[in-house]
Amino acid sequence: MARDPYCSNCGYSLRGLTESSKCPECGRPIVEVLERGPVLGLGRRYTSKTTLFGLPLLQIASGPYENERIGRACAIIAIGDIATGWLAVGGIARGIIAVGGFAAGLVALGGAAVGLLSAGGFALGAAACGGLALGGAAVGGLAVAFVAVSAGLGFAYYARAGFSVAMHGVGGNARDAEAIAFFREHAWVFGSSSSGLQFMTWMGVAVFYLAALLFLVALAGYLMQHRRRSIDRPA
Repeated sequence: MARDPYCSNCGYSLRGLTESSKCPECGRPIVEVLERGPVLGLGRRYTSKTTLFGLPLLQIASGPYENERIGRACAIIAIGDIATGWLAVGGIARGIIAVGGFAAGLVALGGAAVGLLSAGGFALGAAACGGLALGGAAVGGLAVAFVAVSAGLGFAYYARAGFSVAMHGVGGNARDAEAIAFFREHAWVFGSSSSGLQFMTWMGVAVFYLAALLFLVALAGYLMQHRRRSIDRPA
């Protein structure tokens, strides 16, 4: 069974494009990317019938399927190659809580993570934990922030690290009095060592409570929707 012509670069369907010389999605010349092939059926598509706030409760879109080269999911809980939702899990994830190869959200967890709270191999956020962490407060192998805690290298205004490059640093190469006083005063946040374990614990607690809040909001929305349907159902 043949499929619609599609762009080999981005997977966009080119069916019916008779006057365009470029793919509308990625802008590549059609003569370079036009391709036909068998129907792709290795992926999965699922959308729940239950909706909340105009979005499906759950949507799964992974792998190539029919005329789609990649899966795009958008739902309260979205799982896909590209996922957008309250909880998004995917190769590229965008959401309130996002988990993926690249994750962007209020809370982002991934290989590369960008968010208010972020954790990953590369993490950028107001509070960041990662191999390379950049943010207002950062914990990582290499931490660059206003406040940095690192067993390795810390670039910051206040830094506690194996090696500190900071206005006020404490660690293997520095014993600044103001830094010592700062980290002693804020030990409840940053702990008493360069491991950053206390800071990561607080981040974990924040993620837990945010996830619980989202669950309660979703549950309240579901119950209100169920009650409305019960009222509208004919006797």
